[in-house]
Amino acid sequence: MLELKAGRPRPLDLAVVQPLLDRVAPGLRFASADPAGAAYTNKVHVVRAVSPRGHQISLVIKQLTDSLDSKRATAEFRGLSVAHRHGIPVPEPLLLDASGCALGVPGLVTGFVEGAQVMRPKNVAAWAEAMADALLAIHDITPSADDRADLYDGEEIGLYFLSGRWPADNARHPLAEQIYGAIEKFRPELESTRPAFLHMDFWPGNVLWNRGRITAIVDWDGAAVGDRALDVGNFRMEMHLRGIRAAADIFLRRYEAGAGAVANLPFWELAAAARPLPNPLAWILDPPGGVGNQVLLRNFNEFVAGAVARIYDGRE
Repeated sequence: MLELKAGRPRPLDLAVVQPLLDRVAPGLRFASADPAGAAYTNKVHVVRAVSPRGHQISLVIKQLTDSLDSKRATAEFRGLSVAHRHGIPVPEPLLLDASGCALGVPGLVTGFVEGAQVMRPKNVAAWAEAMADALLAIHDITPSADDRADLYDGEEIGLYFLSGRWPADNARHPLAEQIYGAIEKFRPELESTRPAFLHMDFWPGNVLWNRGRITAIVDWDGAAVGDRALDVGNFRMEMHLRGIRAAADIFLRRYEAGAGAVANLPFWELAAAARPLPNPLAWILDPPGGVGNQVLLRNFNEFVAGAVARIYDGRE
């Protein structure tokens, strides 16, 4: 794994982009690069190029500015490759720059997919069921040994908050002791499950829609192999924190109808709930309109309480 000690994303001008185009599709000429909408934590640009016949072609360049670890870019490229190979709607992976030699920081070039996030669905039931169906298709994939070499271990990154600065930082939240206590108590008792292909950040901000259908699932830089409850629990936590509580249960019913009961779900729901600590409101990207902060916090607290009740049920 290459950890760059310093790096700045290079401006996506002719000098930087044209050599990438020459490698991806010789003959394309660089025209422009504009920031993509709703890219939350990294630099993402839509690149316009012109083919030898004068047709405009769109590509996407992502520069991983929130981490200089080359593993992130490698995992994303591999995750996209696995998903694309199995028919999951994702941008086609075209070029990996894990070292950041071309882009200044680790990054990649992909195809462009038309679509936009649906953060406030009008038909919550249909939306949640479509999200569950998409995740079922992802989890149905069994990555090869070669694929797994470039993917993360789901449990390892799903429990990142147990080490480093996180325990001390998160201790400022009143629910931290309860969440950490349950995770430490029940981690040795986790049920063994079939390793699944995981997205590791499956939430509405990483799903693009067009004309009522999912067109792409993006941001695979945490792509991993592990317990499917990691993805399911994270989505359910996000729904509570975003004020769409009904979607969490609709999503789970649809998912379990297709894959059976999700083992270890309360545990991984609590792990997901540790991610927004110590300030859950600051975690919310593109906050929902018309829902007060106190309601969102109450939803989050009730989500944690429900997971705690289920993980201890019959075990004490």
